[in-house]
Amino acid sequence: MRPRCAALDGLRCIAIAAVVWHHSLRSALPGPLGRGYLGVPLFFALSGFLITRLLCAERHATGDISLGRFWIRRCLRIFPLYYVVLAGFALRVALLEPSAATRHFFDSLPFYVSYTSNWFVRFDVPFPIWFGFAWSLATEEQFYLWWPPLLRRAERGQRWLAPAALLALLAFDQLAEGGGLAGWPPPGSVVARIMTSTSGAMTLGALFALVLEHPRWHAAASRLLGARHATGVATLAAAALICEPVGPPLLLDLTLGALVATAALARGHGVAPRLLTLPPLVHVGRVSYGVYLLHVPVIGLLTRWFPWLGERSGPLFLLAFALSVAAASVSYRYLEAPLLALQQRFRPIPRGVSSRAPAALTARGGVGPA
Repeated sequence: MRPRCAALDGLRCIAIAAVVWHHSLRSALPGPLGRGYLGVPLFFALSGFLITRLLCAERHATGDISLGRFWIRRCLRIFPLYYVVLAGFALRVALLEPSAATRHFFDSLPFYVSYTSNWFVRFDVPFPIWFGFAWSLATEEQFYLWWPPLLRRAERGQRWLAPAALLALLAFDQLAEGGGLAGWPPPGSVVARIMTSTSGAMTLGALFALVLEHPRWHAAASRLLGARHATGVATLAAAALICEPVGPPLLLDLTLGALVATAALARGHGVAPRLLTLPPLVHVGRVSYGVYLLHVPVIGLLTRWFPWLGERSGPLFLLAFALSVAAASVSYRYLEAPLLALQQRFRPIPRGVSSRAPAALTARGGVGPA
């Protein structure tokens, strides 16, 4: 299995910092400071890329992809903290005075529990939505459900199937997002939300991973994406598109996918990869899942205890980010890390290695949780 890539943890740090900044804003800002939400597609690109490379590495090491083991590992990584935080939200909302917002939360609770909030929760409401940020986690979980079986079938002899499916999905999503289906289904309907619930960045991240895994394309792609300054160029291109958006949103998704691929191949070559592997960034990236789940309640507590922070986005962001990282670090050590150790029992077993071999022999490293 491949060793964990520190530069990708650095990208996770940038992504989660952007998201926390976005949720610290009192109101929308013009220009790049108002586009912190773009940290989410960066997370999507990372997930698509990492999960695909992880599954392909398992196929190369073992001869197959074990769907059961993969899904157990995902459950151990994602579910425990998610449901702990969701239970905390439910308890908090239950203690509030009944209102449209509290009724909306409990009406939506089955969809938060089932990771279908991106399909069935109504976001076009005139009040704050409790736990609304779960839509992105639902999008990722759905990807983890359908992509590994399709990739497994492709890896068994129909290698064209995986990239063809991703390209078809990407084309359909862009058609639906752009209104190319002639008004069907009705805008805002459940069918419309399902049809537009896939992520272009995640799809492109998976495509970049497939290109790097393909025997014919690997050498050329590695030379291009692994060039000394490729990560710096991709970073500048992404920053330029964030500062001054041009073209369709898919162009930024493509750039983010390229950025993830270059960071994975850089291995410390160039200024940008070295910056991404700074220990503080790597640590924040490693606990970024906890930061994502915990930063919204942290922001809520800070603005409740110190109302003046609600008017000052900068100080609110700094305090919320620091406290969220601290809380996520505690969560990682005492809740997530023991479960990650349990994951070792469900790591793929390379061909020629006994199933009774120690976990360290069967799962040395790995790309880490997406």
